[in-house]
Amino acid sequence: MIEQKDQVMELDGFSISEAKDLKKLLIRFMKEYSKKPAAQSDQAWLKARFLAEMPKISEEEAERLSRETVETIRQYDENLASLKDARKRGVTSEEWFAEKTQEAATGLSAAAYAQRLNSMDTALKHANAQMIRAVTTQGGELSQQWNLDGFIAEQHHANSFNLAAEANGSPFRAEVCAPEPGQVYGKNSFDVVIRDQADKIVHQYQCKYGADAEATIQMLRRGNYNNQTILVPPEQVEQVQAAFPGKTVVSSIGGTKKVPVSSKPLSKAQAKEIQIRTQEDKILPEVSWGSYDSRIMTKYIGRQAALAGLSGAAIGAGFHMAAKLAADEPIEPEEIVQTALETGVDAGVKSAAAGAIKVAAEKGMIGMIPPGTPVGTIANIACVAIENVKVMAKVATGELTPLEGLDQMGCNTVSMTYGLGWGVAGATAGAAALSWVPIVGPVVGGLAGGTIGYLAGSKFGQTVYEGAKKAVQTAKTVASKIYNGVKETGKKIARNIGSALRGLGRALFG
Repeated sequence: MIEQKDQVMELDGFSISEAKDLKKLLIRFMKEYSKKPAAQSDQAWLKARFLAEMPKISEEEAERLSRETVETIRQYDENLASLKDARKRGVTSEEWFAEKTQEAATGLSAAAYAQRLNSMDTALKHANAQMIRAVTTQGGELSQQWNLDGFIAEQHHANSFNLAAEANGSPFRAEVCAPEPGQVYGKNSFDVVIRDQADKIVHQYQCKYGADAEATIQMLRRGNYNNQTILVPPEQVEQVQAAFPGKTVVSSIGGTKKVPVSSKPLSKAQAKEIQIRTQEDKILPEVSWGSYDSRIMTKYIGRQAALAGLSGAAIGAGFHMAAKLAADEPIEPEEIVQTALETGVDAGVKSAAAGAIKVAAEKGMIGMIPPGTPVGTIANIACVAIENVKVMAKVATGELTPLEGLDQMGCNTVSMTYGLGWGVAGATAGAAALSWVPIVGPVVGGLAGGTIGYLAGSKFGQTVYEGAKKAVQTAKTVASKIYNGVKETGKKIARNIGSALRGLGRALFG
């Protein structure tokens, strides 16, 4: 949950105490990096830091982590430079993404390529649905319930229901609810719905995934869901049903007389893994993507990636935390950070930031980033955080308009998305990481970036915060408008894919 009380942001999965601990770790890493001998490489320095901070890991593991961190950052910077060059030549971000994706797919089988695209598409749709909900509350603030596991569960149920419906020839389709053009989420609005062929809602669900049954019950008592079926983890159904005897409580959507097809239940533990799993029946996703123009699909995914950057910019919680903590306890500036942000020669600072976040995750200091999260994923968060800091500083000084700044932040996320799907990070994290990085990144990355901004000096840090406030306000409106356009494009593509599948079915089975 995100609640704003007296300008102090409290966030389910990332508390103020966790933010303070991460801030201290980031400062320690930056101060240690400032002492690095000129002759020592970033990789060697980072390996030594990992060994010092996590003495239980082996030297081989520290070597691997430091190597993957530095290589991921190098690839990110190269991809971002390539994208910026393409933009100067009039190439759009989605066209660049499509071209790079098709280059990276050389040597992959058609089935493997289709499966990778399908996974990326599912993950990004999931992430964007999360963020749009977070930034389109009635008051325009992040003041409603915001539970990451609940968002993951919503998309899981919609995805698994639709796969089963397609495989069984059912006309029903599920979708995670999102605002229509010009509208915002209302209080007690539906989370997931099932629609018939006429696009009419036949079932509506309120999804609640609390830490345990009692937490879920408390969430439900804060709202009024009289006309909705309650969707909870399977292990919580009995206790939640007992608390609400007049309600229908389920662990999957569908499965009714009207809609026989159902989704697969998802436990709280499974939701906590924060990843989109490959569907057990791999044939259908491969056929559906293979039956459609891959270039259209890659451009569409690139557009979703840019949207993730825009809507991520609308989540100012991390920057708000950084400013609040810096005001409570001023940060002593580090010249090396100021120089890096001013000159753009910042690979070392990115390495130090990624190292700090990785150590925090492994020590269980950040609930939003679990231990074992691939370091390549974390390095991408650090890269986007620092690139966004530079953009926000320019927005604050007027060098960039808020819209120009948002466009650049969109590019930063497109570069990250490509790296997660196809780069070094992609080999270990894969597209599944995209289901949560765009929502976790703006929060954890915002705190990291904001803290690093203050390490460049209190004046620079405050400038970054002012730029972030401007970006947040503009991003809320822009992201919502773009989201609805992207969603409509996705529906058209889905209809075309469905038509192609039906044609394929007739050709195969008569």
